[in-house]
Amino acid sequence: MTDHNHGDIEEITGQYVHVEIDGVDHRVYYEQNGPEDGQPILLQHTAGCNNQEWRHVLTDDEITEDYRVIAYDLPFHGKSVPPKSQDWWTEDYTLTAEQFAETIVSIVEALDLDNPIFMGSSMGGNITLELGDWYPERFRALIGLETGAHSPGFYIDWLDHAQINTTEVNAYSCWGLMAKQSPEATRRETMYLYEQGATGVFKGDLYYYSVDHDYRDKLEEVNASECPLYVVNGEYDYLTDPDMGQEVADGVGEGAVAVEMADIGHFPMSEHPELFNAYLKEILADIEGEREDQLPDVLTADAVGVDI
Repeated sequence: MTDHNHGDIEEITGQYVHVEIDGVDHRVYYEQNGPEDGQPILLQHTAGCNNQEWRHVLTDDEITEDYRVIAYDLPFHGKSVPPKSQDWWTEDYTLTAEQFAETIVSIVEALDLDNPIFMGSSMGGNITLELGDWYPERFRALIGLETGAHSPGFYIDWLDHAQINTTEVNAYSCWGLMAKQSPEATRRETMYLYEQGATGVFKGDLYYYSVDHDYRDKLEEVNASECPLYVVNGEYDYLTDPDMGQEVADGVGEGAVAVEMADIGHFPMSEHPELFNAYLKEILADIEGEREDQLPDVLTADAVGVDI
């Protein structure tokens, strides 16, 4: 992790891009770092959260030396406020697989990204299957963190009950999904990010995550031979554990690789950034064809030189 001094200015820049999604103009906020002509990596946050989850990837000098790293807020999340052309408050926000995938592809088009690597976690990991099925030609590779063919049981109707403190409930629902050896400061930060979501957004995202996304009988439709798929699940993630990741890779077949991340949970990029970034560099080296050996089935802290 980089230490900073008083007056240091980080090289991350933030701005808005207008993205047309299903005929509606959305003002999408994104942050980026790295060379303009670098290989793009597009980062999707988890359900109910925002692009701040990725700040430690955006500030990793080794990654941003070669890669143009871009982390966006989905519409209705973070700084991507709802579209002004719609009376959005008259209906519940509900994210579907079709809308989710279209949004990502529309962001790629709006930013004029050439063959980006896409990486998402949790619902952002699951959507790699739809992207690999419907839009494999759009991406150089797909990295699905905490990915499952189906992840039922987390669509909680009472999340927005009038007598429930949703900010606390949403945050503490994340606590048990993180590895106990991840630093407390970054686990607390992950919870803090979850306390910032607007009412109904987490629940709306979970409709996609636990209801609309179901690839149990469709994994062979994911075209990983055209667009490589990395299914990368944390050892301490009980929602989508490494065995579920292996089932996805086995079902997809050629071009799909399952990797277990030891000593990390459901929010790898924010709960233990130093360890995750070290793991990510191993995966990026595999995508670039720079490894002398095969990517291991299990990435460990000892192997990447990180003390935990």
